[in-house]
Amino acid sequence: MLVRRLQLVNVVSHSRARRAAHKRPSWMASGGLLPRTLRRKDGLRDDAPVMARTVQQFLMAAVVFAATLNVAHAATIDARTARHLTLPEIEGQAGAMAHFYAALSRAERGEATARILHYGDSHVAADLLTGALRRDLQRCFGDGGAGFVLAGKPYSYYARPGVTMQASGGWRADGLSDSSLIADGRFGLAGIGFTAADVGESFKVTAPSSRFEVYLLKQPGGGAVTIFLDGIARVRDLSLAAPRSEAAYVRVSATTEALHTIEVKITKPGAARALGVDVERDEAGVIYDALGINGARMLRMLEWDWRILSSNLRRSDPDLIILAYGSNEAGDADLNTEEYGERLSALLAQLGEAVPDASLLVIAPPDRAVKVGNRWQTISRLPALVDAQRRAAMKAGAAFFDLFRAMGGGGSIARWAAMHEPLAQHDHVHLTATGYRLVAGWLYEALMRGWRASLTGEPSSRLHR
Repeated sequence: MLVRRLQLVNVVSHSRARRAAHKRPSWMASGGLLPRTLRRKDGLRDDAPVMARTVQQFLMAAVVFAATLNVAHAATIDARTARHLTLPEIEGQAGAMAHFYAALSRAERGEATARILHYGDSHVAADLLTGALRRDLQRCFGDGGAGFVLAGKPYSYYARPGVTMQASGGWRADGLSDSSLIADGRFGLAGIGFTAADVGESFKVTAPSSRFEVYLLKQPGGGAVTIFLDGIARVRDLSLAAPRSEAAYVRVSATTEALHTIEVKITKPGAARALGVDVERDEAGVIYDALGINGARMLRMLEWDWRILSSNLRRSDPDLIILAYGSNEAGDADLNTEEYGERLSALLAQLGEAVPDASLLVIAPPDRAVKVGNRWQTISRLPALVDAQRRAAMKAGAAFFDLFRAMGGGGSIARWAAMHEPLAQHDHVHLTATGYRLVAGWLYEALMRGWRASLTGEPSSRLHR
């Protein structure tokens, strides 16, 4: 089944106020999954009549529907796959996303920054899905800055747009192994810290910004650090010694917004752990933090030192916290979905206690399959795990996005991997870059439908359940 392409009207050049009526993902704007050869060269003017804007909104809705069928540059999709694809919605009680939608409105008016913390496994760590969402939201609501970045690279591919990171050879990534969780757990906001002890060890973060905030750990036996901005010492010999472990924060501001470099250097011997650096701009907009760890399970967050984590959460002050786990748990033969749901409920409760104003959103994992004989079959426990996630989210007053069902449920990842231009990788666990961009488009559109509904006071299809 070859689905016809729809073309788009360009509205990217609109003023901030006018763009509010036309939010749509970047893959629709240019060079993404769908072409736009029939757009007007000059776009739709700010003084376009109401009828033209209405027609454009109708076309946008049609394109969203087409995107679920016509992905990967109108790749051929068989009828069975098309039949299983659905237009996903965010589920939850009325008000579950209210705080985040209000934050988006403030960002859209240029009044404040809306912040998202997105926790998860390798689907998040790759920053493909989250990167696409970041671009879409910042394009429409403004760029609040690069957000939270680690002091080093836990993976060779770790990167953030516009950010350069450099670290000397003595820094060790902590928090990646199960043994470090048992022995320590004091890894802060991202669940990964970088530790060094020798004088002269340093790391740098360079990014377009007006201010940086360095997240550090004070602890018994701590050393001291000096913090430089663009090569000039701003804080000298800051002691990281303390009777017990506690989070420490150092904010350094520049006089102008430009490309700046923050450097942290050990100046006295002893343990120095950097939890990360928060990079912010003066402009209102969106900050989107991708906090994924390869191989992570939801239970990992419960094993972090909660006193340090909750301090970091309050400091970052998120408007939305997203939890996206489940792919790794689905492969655990001893998974007890009832117990899993209870632990997820406990985690959501703890997050709500740490930052009570933040909206919470649980995203179900994509389909995952294992090979049985010559066929790929969805892991049998995956649907029950998704149901447990939904129940836990509803119990906690959080929102829920069923990615498993949106893909088409059981068997969908095999269909995605078998496409002429695959949307899933051959491991039948991860998506391709195109697949992640498609899912990001779904999430973006679901968020925008909810946000627009919040402006009119009308419930977005399933948010009233």
